[in-house]
Amino acid sequence: MLGAHVVLHLGLCHAMLNLPPETAITAHVRVIDRIGRPHLDQNMSFLRNYENTGVVQFDVPFGLYALQVSVPRYGCYAQDFFFIINGHDRTMTEQLTDGAPAATYPMLMDGTAPASFIYLSPTYVLFDKDTQCNKPVGDPIQVQTKIEDDQDSFYVWMYPDASLVARGQETIAMQIQTPTGDYHYVRIKAPFPVPWHGWPINIQFTLNEGAIDFISTQPTGVLLCPKIYETSSG
Repeated sequence: MLGAHVVLHLGLCHAMLNLPPETAITAHVRVIDRIGRPHLDQNMSFLRNYENTGVVQFDVPFGLYALQVSVPRYGCYAQDFFFIINGHDRTMTEQLTDGAPAATYPMLMDGTAPASFIYLSPTYVLFDKDTQCNKPVGDPIQVQTKIEDDQDSFYVWMYPDASLVARGQETIAMQIQTPTGDYHYVRIKAPFPVPWHGWPINIQFTLNEGAIDFISTQPTGVLLCPKIYETSSG
């Protein structure tokens, strides 16, 4: 398996912000798979730069992982989950926090897409479960989302809060912008939110130029439900 090369940008915690630029900082980075096996478990050094970030790099096989970063000297930490698409290098950003980071329970979505996809300003929104295909959408339901786009792939974290869990599963849609400022909404046929069992569900789907061209010809402001990509979960 090819795996991927990861460039991880670490936002500095408050305890590091008064350090002079070019100060060397050592972080302990762990990358752990679902059965608790570490694929990376080592100290990695980086220089504090002028943008209050540091960069470490590593290689990891294809799969779903938990990330743990600790900088004991300054009492700063980060943790997250991420997915590696085989053969697709990726850039990630994580914020170090002073003290233990808050636990989060995301659902992950990711897949491959052409470079043109980035210029459509893709975001991911949530609508009421009763929203019907090819019918106008209502106001989106508020949900915390984190998005990272690379040149050939995309990665999404969606974080349900207690109010969303109480509502039950709703409808996820990919929102892409038209040149006139309108929006297409494409249903993602995946459950959200789902009960947490210690690891996130990971939804994967692929978009190609043909799919994007097809979406661009469809009506805006309605929930599109095309069968133009395959979705898998794990």
